[in-house]
Amino acid sequence: MNTLRKTAIAGLAAIALVAAGSLANTTEAHAGGKHVAGALLGGIVAGALIGAATRPVYGAPVYGAPVYAQPVYQPRCWKENQFAGYNGYGQPVYQRVRVCG
Repeated sequence: MNTLRKTAIAGLAAIALVAAGSLANTTEAHAGGKHVAGALLGGIVAGALIGAATRPVYGAPVYGAPVYAQPVYQPRCWKENQFAGYNGYGQPVYQRVRVCG
């Protein structure tokens, strides 16, 4: 993620925090527990918005380049000898083949 985007997101988050703090009603600063659900929901929504804005975007093409996904499971491969038949002298002939499992 580029530095300009990180700076802009951090600035907007700071402005939002200052605005939320200035709009808070500080006259009712008692532990009544009436607005706990609203505060919890607001915190979850704000966290989701900030998290969605700051998460890295995977699979986005860079300068128009195509995107190729890497498989999650990489199979282990090795070479083995496989019987191919007999040559003209009656000797067994083997060939190297790639086996993935």
